[in-house]
Amino acid sequence: MIRRDVLMRQIRQLGQALAAIVSTADTGSPNAVLDAIDEAVQVHLDGTAADLRTLPPETLLAMCRDGDRFEPEAAQTLARLLNLQGRAHEDRDEPEKAGGAFGRALLLYRRLLRTPDAPVSWKVGTTVAALSDRVDDLPVDEATREALDALRNGTN
Repeated sequence: MIRRDVLMRQIRQLGQALAAIVSTADTGSPNAVLDAIDEAVQVHLDGTAADLRTLPPETLLAMCRDGDRFEPEAAQTLARLLNLQGRAHEDRDEPEKAGGAFGRALLLYRRLLRTPDAPVSWKVGTTVAALSDRVDDLPVDEATREALDALRNGTN
């Protein structure tokens, strides 16, 4: 149980770092955004931004679970981070990397929307629609496509 508590604390701290990353994104420098995301993931999750972008969907969703309970705060933090990462890769004309990040962000947002009583902003619906269009237009790995299809069909 201690390990799960540590992961949730790290994701909350990552959420706090997200504010600084968002302000970096406003500068229009995708390299600075990717550097900031990579640093935040290294500090708070002991990994890299590439790790986050390429995690198997079931592992990414497991990071947002506390026992049998799905943690909306963790999912939203990771989804926002992946969405920013996808935009930066898109700005750098890296469609495979953008597709990987956007696909995983969409997976988390769709799972979040299925969570009863999750504090979800109305903006999430707009974000999901925009991500759906991007994911349809970009290369996304087969495992993420299958996970998205399973959520869409209600089999996950």
